Amino acid sequence: MTHLKYFLVLLAFIFCAHSYSQDNPFEKNDFIPPVDIPIYLSGTFGELRGNHFHTGIDIKTQGSVGKPILAIEDGWVSRIKVSTSGYGKALYITHPDGYLSVYGHLQMFNDTIQKVVVEKQYEKESFEVQLFFEKDELPVRKGQVVAMSGNTGSSIGPHLHFEIRDLRSQNPLNPLLFNTIKINDYYRPKIKLLAIYPVDKFSTINGKNDTVYFDISGWGENHRLRNNPTINISGSISFGIATYDLMNDIPNKNGVYSNKVYVDNNKVFDIKMDRLSFKTGRYINSLIDYSYYKKSKTRLIRTQVDTNNMFKNYVNVINNGIITIDDTLSHNIRFEIRDAYDNLASLEFDVIGNKSRKEIKNSDVNRVGILFKYNNENNLFEEGIKAEFPVNTFYQSFYFDYQKIKKDSTAYSSIHKLHNSFIPVHKYYNLSINFDSISDSLLTKAFIAYSEDGLDYYYAGGIIDGKALKAKYRKLGYYKIMVDTIPPKIGEGNFKEASNVKAFGKLSIKISDSDSGIKSYRGYLNDNWILMEYDPKNELLIYNFDKNIGKGENTFRLEVIDNSDNFIDYECSFIN
Repeated sequence: MTHLKYFLVLLAFIFCAHSYSQDNPFEKNDFIPPVDIPIYLSGTFGELRGNHFHTGIDIKTQGSVGKPILAIEDGWVSRIKVSTSGYGKALYITHPDGYLSVYGHLQMFNDTIQKVVVEKQYEKESFEVQLFFEKDELPVRKGQVVAMSGNTGSSIGPHLHFEIRDLRSQNPLNPLLFNTIKINDYYRPKIKLLAIYPVDKFSTINGKNDTVYFDISGWGENHRLRNNPTINISGSISFGIATYDLMNDIPNKNGVYSNKVYVDNNKVFDIKMDRLSFKTGRYINSLIDYSYYKKSKTRLIRTQVDTNNMFKNYVNVINNGIITIDDTLSHNIRFEIRDAYDNLASLEFDVIGNKSRKEIKNSDVNRVGILFKYNNENNLFEEGIKAEFPVNTFYQSFYFDYQKIKKDSTAYSSIHKLHNSFIPVHKYYNLSINFDSISDSLLTKAFIAYSEDGLDYYYAGGIIDGKALKAKYRKLGYYKIMVDTIPPKIGEGNFKEASNVKAFGKLSIKISDSDSGIKSYRGYLNDNWILMEYDPKNELLIYNFDKNIGKGENTFRLEVIDNSDNFIDYECSFIN
């Protein structure tokens, strides 16, 4: 008979899996795939990404752009967003039966939609636009080509980001759970690493109050701890696991669908990625071992649920994912990892209880600084800096360490080290940094710079507030004030003075700014504003020939401004 304490708190710590509708949205079976090529995925639904869960699937487009994108059902275009980041060029189609489909990173829209978008861009004199439409303005039919695939926005390679959302809640649904959107996947997930964490100062793993990591061997359904180690446990522990999913015919390592943990055949942890909420996406930084990820770039899914973790995809978690062992018996631990097609990989091992319960003296070595309680407001007021953290900014309470560092030759303030970058921040906090000294001529060129490690700093914004700069941030690390007096650079294009561009079809030109970054640009042809698409990944502006280019000699002018309002312009004439 076991003495595990989680049995005593079974009912008290059940987490409700969903606050969504009780209806089963996945019963709909008449969607068609959004592409007419074989579907291979470079990203799955619920995959662990930077500061968010992946809310769709990433469909590979054979390494190229320009593949036809199809409407999965009758409906109407209800929203279009064109951005240099995020989904890039994105199309949103509302369907009359309560769903919304989303198509991201597009190269261009079909002729009808493209014409409407370009007209709005010229009307607003902006490449970046967000447009909304009523039901009868842009209707589409199932199977109609609505766009061409691309590589726009934050995409790092050609693909289609595809989502299906519940229209009422706007919650993304897992597209792979719909019967008519299928891929070939008979491969089981892979388990690569296990962590066992001590929860408090009385907990030990193999006699030490420190995290222990175990490499994993095996493949297919059965995985095991490499070298079959003996594991002695005393007190309260939790687990972390690194895993990924494999699919037929492609090498991509994608996210898994579900993760269950059993102790002596009793389920104590269960999480699955069937639907998501944008409101709770940032809780990924509480789900994973954030510090380990920042150091190793490997994401471990933690079983321990922080008190300030409101993520909705926990199905049922016993005792906040903490296991307490206070006997001398052997206990069986089993992980069951599944993909969306129920392919199973398991990891099974035993731990041996140890009744020894004494405080580990070295457990307080990291208790330096001020105790920040997660459910309190926490403020830092030191010479030259003010930081105000609202309630629930952090997932756990911890000791906050602040250090003031002598400024270097690039700084116009002291360097302020706010704890370290290994602690995740959930809410924006207010930060104000005072100038040490600065001339009036440089004041408008100043900005707050951020660094994770105190070595490489980048622009982080800020507005002038008396003798300080202030802004809102969601990172801890190093902050200082810098200035940027150097204008952006306008580099080479595919044309120059007196070029004959008649056969080109488009103009392209490089722009860059290494300090504060590009804030805005405006291109003119014969004194008329022209639509230039900005690709920040390649630092490239592109003008596709339209009615604004005339026959014979044309005058092109480009104005570029960085985030410190440094300005540069360029002008030349060419022949069309």
